[in-house]
Amino acid sequence: MKRISFYLFVLLVFTTSGCSSQNSSCQKTIIDYLETNDQTGIRTDLQIKFLEMAVSDILVSDSIAILEKQYQEEYEKKLESAQKSVDHWQQSVDKHEKKKSDLVYKMLLAELTEKLDNAKSTLEEVKSWRPDYLDRYAGRDKNELISKSVKCKLSFQNPKLTTRQELDATFIFSPDEKNIYEFIRGE
Repeated sequence: MKRISFYLFVLLVFTTSGCSSQNSSCQKTIIDYLETNDQTGIRTDLQIKFLEMAVSDILVSDSIAILEKQYQEEYEKKLESAQKSVDHWQQSVDKHEKKKSDLVYKMLLAELTEKLDNAKSTLEEVKSWRPDYLDRYAGRDKNELISKSVKCKLSFQNPKLTTRQELDATFIFSPDEKNIYEFIRGE
């Protein structure tokens, strides 16, 4: 029983030390990112203190879900726009068909019918539209790690101001946590 307790204790120590080393690695990268000016390379000590931090993995399956959501939103907008165009031209054709006897209306009807056919063709193209970005991860393991997300709340001291400020942000890291791909300010 003592041996099992000892192993559980050792496992707990390794688990927590792994998380803290991961956090400290991320913290160092974030501090370097925020304190170093990209153009000049000059570093400003902002006295950054981390208040909250949550690290999560971004897998291929997560990225696929985001791309599919983006596709669905784009598809619905395109479909709605194409359908409105078809409806508009159909109404115009219907209105002018009632006045077939007049030569001007016959010419307008021919032009409107052509525009209606074009709108219907566009609608069919939209229905079969599939962008290339949906195949970006074809053939890759859905559990493959592609990046890490670090959501954090931190405080910092701007040297030009006398008060500490707080920042909610999300940082998208490379899988090895050495590079920041994207910095997203919180709400």
